[in-house]
This record gives sequence, C-alpha cells and structure tokens, in this order.
Amino acid sequence: MERLLPQIRGWFEPKTEHLLAFARADCRLEGWFKGELLVLFGRLHGEHRLRSFEREANVPIVATGKRTQVDFRIRFHDETHLCELKALRISRAGGTPRNLQFYCRNNTLGLIGDFRKLDQLEGKNKWMLGFVYPKPTEADWNRAIDSLASEFHHWKVVTPLSETSDALFVALWHAEV
Repeated sequence: MERLLPQIRGWFEPKTEHLLAFARADCRLEGWFKGELLVLFGRLHGEHRLRSFEREANVPIVATGKRTQVDFRIRFHDETHLCELKALRISRAGGTPRNLQFYCRNNTLGLIGDFRKLDQLEGKNKWMLGFVYPKPTEADWNRAIDSLASEFHHWKVVTPLSETSDALFVALWHAEV
C-alpha cells in the first residue's frame, strides 16, 4: 500500500480547491474520496500497476466464520492488501465538535471501529487510509495519536506529516503484527 502513496498524493494534490471548499462548508465526504480512489485505481489497473482491486470486498473473519466488508481489497502481483478509508474533516468551520481526538475515540465516525474490524482479519497487509483535511498542526496530530487507546498502539502511522500540503494530509496506518 505504501507504494501507492505517491500516486494517491499526486491524484489529490490538484484538488485543493475541492478540499478547501469541503473544509469551509464543514463537510465530511468519505464517499467522494472513495469515488476518486476508484478512478485512480482503475487507471493504475489499466496501466498494469495493480493486479486488481475491489470496492466493498467481502472478507472472512476466521475466528467467527462470518464475513465483513472492507473498503478496498487491492492486489499487487502476489500480495493482497486490505484497506479501510476514513475522511477526517477537522476544519470545525460550522462549529462542529470534531477534532482529531474525536476521530481517535469515536467508534462510528472515527478510526476505532475500522481498526477493530481490520484486527479481526487474517493477513499482514492491513491498512487504514485517512484523509485529514485541512492538514493538522504537528502538536494536534501528536496529541491525537497519543490519545488512541493502548489496544491500538500496534497501528503505526507510516506517513510523515511534513510530506503534505496544507489542504490535505494523507495518513496511512499499518497494523504491525
């Protein structure tokens, strides 16, 4: 998944006007990010840079015998990667209480439910792709990461905050197993 980061960042970089409009309107638009990724992944597949990708892929939970859906299942050559996506809008322009710490403790809109979902799944290539807009300060980012419950400390951010624009931080977490 890390190998896709330059393409993902490059795809969203020219969309600064959109991101700033979403932040000003205090909109959390996860579906827009998924739709943009569908177009990008389709292009990368057509260029043979991805073997395949599926949106809302059904994946077995071995411990329960049930199934769950992940936002994307991506295949590179012989590796399969499971990825959840989160839109983390932190502008608070409309007076909403959502800051980064909100997303680090909330099961429904935040990261926790998806971390738990991915933790149930087999495999070493499990990822959380967060679109944080606008870009947080270093202090806010560190405070939010530090606020995650200890049961999620095996989830490590692999993208430095410094490698981003002011409009969007593409944060990628990986589960260390």
